[in-house]
Amino acid sequence: MTVLPDEGFSLAAEFPDSTREQWQRLVEGVLRKAGTSDASGSAAEGALTTPLQDGLATRPLYTAEDAPPAPGYPGFHPFVRGGRTEGTAVSGWDVRQRHAHPDPRRANEAVLADLENGVTSLWLTVGAHGTPVSGIATALEGVYLDLAPVVLDAGPDVAAAAGELLRLHDEHGVQQTATGNLGADPLGALARTGTDADPAGALAT
Repeated sequence: MTVLPDEGFSLAAEFPDSTREQWQRLVEGVLRKAGTSDASGSAAEGALTTPLQDGLATRPLYTAEDAPPAPGYPGFHPFVRGGRTEGTAVSGWDVRQRHAHPDPRRANEAVLADLENGVTSLWLTVGAHGTPVSGIATALEGVYLDLAPVVLDAGPDVAAAAGELLRLHDEHGVQQTATGNLGADPLGALARTGTDADPAGALAT
């Protein structure tokens, strides 16, 4: 059994710290010997940068100086990790279950069973690969829409599915902006199905 000293054990303890400028000078020498460039300093470092698509580039050296600023904590400035410490769900974690049974009655049985066993939101696949639009009301029968958010995944049928879900919200007196989302994702539908459907225009009207 190896016992480490109290002060720890560092493999780099015997080596002095190096600076970026020292590394750049080494790069200058290599470039000159190769006859590829007479650049110096940051220009020598830039000569080794690899351009990528979309204007991005991969640099030859990354150090702690290149680290992005600390993102902070959820619910605190600069709010890049959300506006609430508990996240997007009011009660903390959101446990979402996907349902795609073509039989609305069977889908409803599974939905209610999941909600009784800890699921907090529903991901409902609607259309050709899930519950028909006409069966949304049946699939969500007995669901408290103000407590269990519903997220739609309806692909090209999103306009009709969204209309039906919003109708149920009105029928149950639930604010339409308070819970769930309509899942209007034409680019995602195109990537998955290859069909150029644009439900956004229908939803906007």
